[in-house]
Amino acid sequence: MKLFGKLVHFEFRRFLPIYLSLLAVVLLIQAAGVVIYSSIMKSEITDNVIKHGMSKEQYLQDYGYISIGDILTSSMFTLPIIIAAVTIFIYILFIWYRDWLGKNTFIYRLLMLPVKRIQLFFSKAAAILLFVFGLVAFQIVILPVLQTILKWIIPVDYRLDLTIQGILRSFDYFKILLPEHFGDFIVHYGFGTAFVIVLFTMILIERSYRFKGVFIAAFYGIAGLVIVFSPYILQSAMKGYFYENELVWMQFAAAVVFSVISIFFSNHLLNRKIRV
Repeated sequence: MKLFGKLVHFEFRRFLPIYLSLLAVVLLIQAAGVVIYSSIMKSEITDNVIKHGMSKEQYLQDYGYISIGDILTSSMFTLPIIIAAVTIFIYILFIWYRDWLGKNTFIYRLLMLPVKRIQLFFSKAAAILLFVFGLVAFQIVILPVLQTILKWIIPVDYRLDLTIQGILRSFDYFKILLPEHFGDFIVHYGFGTAFVIVLFTMILIERSYRFKGVFIAAFYGIAGLVIVFSPYILQSAMKGYFYENELVWMQFAAAVVFSVISIFFSNHLLNRKIRV
């Protein structure tokens, strides 16, 4: 377990400079979005209330209170989240290939470590999950900071301050990233973990069989999709027999089964087939 922890720390440290830069980009773009939106709204308040003599009550009746929730659906808020998600997705691929493509074929040194090779697989997957959880936690932590920026610009009479729970409920993406129910949390991140495991297995297939492995990996990925979506195929054949939540849990069970198969297959590839 100690060696596994070192492997996870090693993978985390390799991506840390890019990861910290990614967090800084998320903060800067979202803060800029809050400043721009708040400045525009303050100009509207000034124009309507001060210049044209509209009463505060009339303004609020026509336009409503201004809150951080109004900004959550803007491109300035969602764009850095998309950038972060795409960056982590790219790193899911890069986390393996950098070991093959780097100087002195670094994967050879990793495979010669006195640990079970499957631990390399799990350490990389654990590092990816840490990055995802860290990004979600960072986004939640900076929400009060973003709301404070809005407070500095928008007068209190025209502002609606939200609690953290209120902010989370007003943004649909947070319902996916941080579900209210534990069962939904397990399902959402279970699917995400299954995706990482299967993608890792596809990479190992390609690395084991090279050109031929590209087609085998593609077939493996398609087979995984068919298995995961098989409950909906069954639902269509049985003409809507299952409830929606039952289909989700059936999908989740299928994803878990295919993930376990992928882990055993990856272990076989790492021990018997992988080529440096």
